[in-house]
Amino acid sequence: HLAESVNPLISGYMRTSLKTLRGHLSYIENSFIYSYNNGRIEGINNKIKVLNRVAYGYRNFMNYKKRILIHFKLKPVESNLRQLHLEAA
Repeated sequence: HLAESVNPLISGYMRTSLKTLRGHLSYIENSFIYSYNNGRIEGINNKIKVLNRVAYGYRNFMNYKKRILIHFKLKPVESNLRQLHLEAA
């Protein structure tokens, strides 16, 4: 059990590991209780980083942004001014 005192014969590495586990115990328990995680966001960030390495030669940011939107099959967000202009017409 993590709350018990540590045997003095345990190595320093194991002491450090136990200290880390104790510090993060509430978060570890929450991971078993709740089904939420950030895996999807981490995957998206990783894909964007790969695109960044592959797309080193893009001339401007808008081309890079369009490539990301195409990759994830997303629609670009229209600015508020353009939406207001379309609604007024």
